Amino acid sequence: MQYKVLVVAIMFSLVATAANADLSGTITITSDYDYRGFTQSAESFALQGSVDYTHENGFYASVWGSSLDFGRGSDADLEVDLVVGFSKDIGDSGINWDIGFIEYLYPGVSGANFGELYGGFGVGGFSVKLSYSNDFAGLGNSAWYLDGGYSHEWDNGWSALVYGGYSYGEAFSFRDGLAFGNTDYFNYGAGLGYNFKQLYVEAKIVGTNLSGSYEIDNGVFANDLRVAFSATLSIP
Repeated sequence: MQYKVLVVAIMFSLVATAANADLSGTITITSDYDYRGFTQSAESFALQGSVDYTHENGFYASVWGSSLDFGRGSDADLEVDLVVGFSKDIGDSGINWDIGFIEYLYPGVSGANFGELYGGFGVGGFSVKLSYSNDFAGLGNSAWYLDGGYSHEWDNGWSALVYGGYSYGEAFSFRDGLAFGNTDYFNYGAGLGYNFKQLYVEAKIVGTNLSGSYEIDNGVFANDLRVAFSATLSIP
């Protein structure tokens, strides 16, 4: 319970900081915090927020946080991600490159902390990115994640997105503590969004190709086909 109170305090303090500095911020409520096809909130609501900084030279940094639910036996009620990176356009080609690093922190279960490098390209509404961790979820095994997608926004505020990803590497080749299985897998998602001034609402379907003993159809770490709704307020 103390971490859930801390989540709320952090989310609102992040937004308050963004509103009073040369920064931007977001606060989100979602019906299901989905991470690469697996729920991180036991298919329940999660509160999320961020403070984001971007420099004209392409450097950016952010702090992002979310409430969690890993089950009664876990003390992980909060995730905090620290992100730094560079993103630039390649001349007038319309192509943008992006490289960076994320540190995933789980207060209460610090053994699950891990870092991840990523790099990718985008052009128009298309994007592709490759991520790598040498210690995925703190298990001591490496993992790769290749993902890509397409999004499009119309002038009337509506938007659509579709994406997919592939998780593979040592962490997914044999059982070594991963609560959600031991095989490489695909995840996917598709959705519709609507933007009205500073408020963005979205509905999407998410899931994975896992089946049999690897499929979790409800509750903690569910990875079956699901529907998620979210609302995000951007500040300023």
